[in-house]
Amino acid sequence: MRISLHEICTNILESNRKKEKDALMRSKSISKEMKEEILKYFTGGSTYHEGGRVHGLSKTKELTDKTPKASGVSLGADKDGFFVYTHRARSNSHASPGKIPIKEINFIESTG
Repeated sequence: MRISLHEICTNILESNRKKEKDALMRSKSISKEMKEEILKYFTGGSTYHEGGRVHGLSKTKELTDKTPKASGVSLGADKDGFFVYTHRARSNSHASPGKIPIKEINFIESTG
């Protein structure tokens, strides 16, 4: 029986996604309600970091339609809400990705 390289990669990615999702669900610093919101945007590239931060969430159409500069930032979340970030800075937390102001998106994009 031969397994293709594609199948191997798919299995590894799915395994990593499950590990990160399980780590998020075990978090004691993020509320159950916030975990449910975060899972709506969780992707194969999302990672949970100790201290209650999730990076690499999928950006919503509502967020990307606000400004073209939204393509230069990433979406993350913590116990207080959603934020945009680059490798140098992050915005304040907001209740949903759509509530992040254009002014904050533009400023954070300029730091990248």
